[in-house]
Amino acid sequence: MRIWLLCFFSLSVSAQAQVDSAFFRRVFSEALENGHAYARLGELCKTIGARLSGSAQADKAVAWGKQMLTSYGFDSVFLQPVMVPRWERSKTEALWFSSKVFNTSMLNQNQQDFNCEAFEELPLKSSKIHKIPAVALGGSAATNGKIKGALVSIYSDKQLDSMGKLGMLKGKLVLLNRSFPESYINTFKAYGACVGQRVQGASKAAAYGATAVLVRSMSNRCDLHAHTGVMIYDEKQPKIPAMAVATAVANLLEKLANTDPELTITMELGCRTLPDAPSANVIAQTRGNKHPDKIIAFGGHFDSWDQGEGAHDDGAGCMHAFEALRLLKAIGYKPRHTLRCVWWMNEENGLRGANEYAAIADKNKEFHIAALESDRGGFTPRGFGIDSSFIPNAMKYKALLDAYGIGEIEKGGGGADVGPIRKVNPGAVLVGFIPDSQRYFDVHHSETDVFESVNKRELHLGAAAVAVMIAILDQELE
Repeated sequence: MRIWLLCFFSLSVSAQAQVDSAFFRRVFSEALENGHAYARLGELCKTIGARLSGSAQADKAVAWGKQMLTSYGFDSVFLQPVMVPRWERSKTEALWFSSKVFNTSMLNQNQQDFNCEAFEELPLKSSKIHKIPAVALGGSAATNGKIKGALVSIYSDKQLDSMGKLGMLKGKLVLLNRSFPESYINTFKAYGACVGQRVQGASKAAAYGATAVLVRSMSNRCDLHAHTGVMIYDEKQPKIPAMAVATAVANLLEKLANTDPELTITMELGCRTLPDAPSANVIAQTRGNKHPDKIIAFGGHFDSWDQGEGAHDDGAGCMHAFEALRLLKAIGYKPRHTLRCVWWMNEENGLRGANEYAAIADKNKEFHIAALESDRGGFTPRGFGIDSSFIPNAMKYKALLDAYGIGEIEKGGGGADVGPIRKVNPGAVLVGFIPDSQRYFDVHHSETDVFESVNKRELHLGAAAVAVMIAILDQELE
């Protein structure tokens, strides 16, 4: 018995004192052989589902999260109240087109014109008016009945300004149709090149007299699933309705807009913005044994859009963080600093949870030495984006990180939810978890972002990657 106790003590000291090959092996073995992240994500997605800020489902998720985390015996689990915006989609949500040149036989023609195989699946009938896949953008104003108009297709802000100044957008519905640049290897960079048309496009078009906008879905996949997302109005311009259309639909509408001068679009939206609602960040932590007053925060955002189940965006990030905290506890790791798993509320349409978290940290004089965010889905882990000041520290572990397929180190870390921490703790090291990006925008903000789209092994590998990076931060920082 004495020998066993000495061995156990030696193992615990080793886990506490260094992050080496044996430590990596223990973390990854625990994740792959006994991982909890996938099962907990399944509970979240299938018993609660989508978690739009201010909704009843978001409230249920907060209650579930607190109860679930408490069951794991972390040193403390608590809620951090925050008021969040509340926008509601309506059952009244539809988009139609009518065209004299369109007929269903067009869908069976050479697809190269549309560059999409999905057209054969469009549920269009031989009628004069065709309903097409589309969803309101988050924050959109309602139409107050149906609105109709001709369609103008736009590819860039420069083209929008040029046509707008010529009066060509007045009284029209505008299709903002900039697609992902296919040459970009990293799809997040492709997203960044296009997402501005979704966020500010309605107000830019409204400035030239447009009555509504359609926005090409932010995806590099051509299909029939419309992807929603936040849009922001310029208070100086009229608030015109905005919808996202599936990429296949955008391709079709572009062709029709260029060939049929009598093409007509009809839109009807009943969405609404309500007063702010109470919600909360959900937090679990393990107290540090050397510097308990210094915090390493890590997490994802707990809210999601109301399409799908928010599995990859960002249920996966929340599970990465929870599982990382569990993994370190399970293998007996004794952190030097306090490790805090945070599920921030309202990243998608307000960032209220992150801002409130930072404000409370400032008020309570909490000192963060580092913060890591996972908000890129639950796909195969590749590495991390890291503040340049910490890259030399991380490179000490490069061989180990490479051995587990997570050695891609990029300059620049962080994310939307950890950014506010830097404002109250300027010296905090920010880190962003980087998984493979190629499939993320297939599901991002769409009805396909469901539990079934998450691979169990990939999710657990990601959680293990987050756990070892947290330990590296814990060992390398004072």
